[in-house]
Amino acid sequence: MSKLNLKEIKEKLLAERDLLIEKLKGNDLSVDDAETPDPVDLAVRNYSKNVMLAVSENESKQLALIDEAVLRIDDDEYGLCQNCDKDINPKRIAALPWARYCLDCQELLEKGLLDDE
Repeated sequence: MSKLNLKEIKEKLLAERDLLIEKLKGNDLSVDDAETPDPVDLAVRNYSKNVMLAVSENESKQLALIDEAVLRIDDDEYGLCQNCDKDINPKRIAALPWARYCLDCQELLEKGLLDDE
């Protein structure tokens, strides 16, 4: 995909990757039951922990997508849909530089009509 500045995109991906890693390092998921004898406080802390776990899981998935995108750049496969091999719209790449699919194939994926590798 010649219209894309791959060096700039790779730098953006790596910067986003560094931010995610710092976020994941900073998540303290420990709950000290000894400090919270009140059941309501404990329930609130446990709920907060579950929310943080869900966020961490999403960030971990995004980190994997970023790593895959960097590998695609290195392998000269970046910017192509991983399903139909058509070019991914540059506006989509600008918004989601880790995008794996064109809009049509992404829609198929979201409808459950495409297997996500």
